[in-house]
Amino acid sequence: MKIIYTIILCLFVFKGFAQDPSFSQFYANRIYLNPAFAGLERGVSVAGVSRMQWVNVDQGFRTYGASLEIQEPFINSGIGIGLFHNTQGLAQLNSTSVDLTYAYMIPLENHSIHIGLQAHWVQKYINWDELIFSDELDPVNGAVLGSSYVPVLERTSFTDFSAGVLWRFNTDMKIGKKKYRDVRHSIGISAHHLPALFGTNAGGESLQNLETRTTARVTMHAGSMIPLTFFNSTKKEILLSPNLKVDVQGEGLFKFTENLQVFTYGAYFIYESFYVGAMYQNKNIFSHHKNTNAWILAVGTYIDTAKDQSLFIGFSYDANTTGVGTAAGGVYEISFRWTGNPKMSILGDGSRKRAKRALDCYRFF
Repeated sequence: MKIIYTIILCLFVFKGFAQDPSFSQFYANRIYLNPAFAGLERGVSVAGVSRMQWVNVDQGFRTYGASLEIQEPFINSGIGIGLFHNTQGLAQLNSTSVDLTYAYMIPLENHSIHIGLQAHWVQKYINWDELIFSDELDPVNGAVLGSSYVPVLERTSFTDFSAGVLWRFNTDMKIGKKKYRDVRHSIGISAHHLPALFGTNAGGESLQNLETRTTARVTMHAGSMIPLTFFNSTKKEILLSPNLKVDVQGEGLFKFTENLQVFTYGAYFIYESFYVGAMYQNKNIFSHHKNTNAWILAVGTYIDTAKDQSLFIGFSYDANTTGVGTAAGGVYEISFRWTGNPKMSILGDGSRKRAKRALDCYRFF
C-alpha cells in the first residue's frame, strides 16, 4: 500500500495532475464553493468543516476548513476570511490556503445578484524522506537501495485568485394543479485558479521549480427551496430542496474527453430545523460501472442557541459503489456554521439607507 500511494503522490508532485478537494456538504462551505456567497446572511457567521476521505488507506486525504464572514449592508457587501488545509499520503503532502473574499450584492425587487472575488495565499510542503522511488527497490529485499533522485524543494508558496457570480430569486411554481408559493432559487457559477484559466502557468507552485499551476476549475451549482405544506396549528413547515453541482477541471475546460468532470445531484427533505438528504456523484451525469461513483447521505439540524443566534451541525457519509469501491473505506464529513448578531457590521447598519434589501436567506443556503 505504501508503494502504491507513493506512485500516486509522485503523479501529483511531478506532473501536476492535481485536483481540488470537493466537499459533500458544499453549502456548508459556501465561500469555498463560490466566493459570491460571502456575507449572505446578516451579521457575522463562523463555519468549519472536517473531511476524511478513504479512511482504510494509510494517510488518506484529510481536509479541514474554517471561515469567518460578515455582511456590510452599508456598502451592500460581504467580506470573508477562510483557512483551508489539506494533507495526503505517507509523505504528508500538505497544502494550506489563506483566503480573503469580497462579494458585492445587488438587491432587486424579488431577486438579488452577488458578484464575488477571492484572493488566496497558498503554501505547500512535502516530506521527501517518506517517499520510495523505483530505483530504491531491490526485487528480493525490497526498498534497500539509495535513490539517485535529488529533491529540489520541501516547501513553496504562491498566490491564486477565484471569482464567482450568484443569482438568487423567488417565484411561484405550479406543478400540475398544485401551486407552490415563495419558492427560493439559487444559481451560480465560479471559476477557480484564474491565472491557469487565462493561460498563465508560472507561479511558484511546483516543488520541482517547474512553471506549472493547478489546472483551472469551473463549478456550476443550482438549488431550490420548495415549501410543500404547513401545519396550520403549529406553524411548522416542510420543504424539498433539489440541488445540482457540476465541477469541471483540466487543461481545456471544454475538452470533455480530457478533463475531469464530477456531477453531484439529489435532494434534501427539510422539516423545520432538521433535514435529511441523498445525493449521487459520478463522472458522468448517468451511472457507469467503470467510473468511481458514490451515494452521499447527509443529516443535519439548526439549533437556536440564543436570541438572533443559531448553530448548524451537519454530517455526511459517502459510500463508493464502483471504481475505487468499498475497500478504500468511505468518506466522512462533519460541518458546522454559527450565525449571530444580525446588527453587527464594521461600517454601520445600512438598512435605513437603502430601499431594497438583498433577498433574505433560507438558512439552508
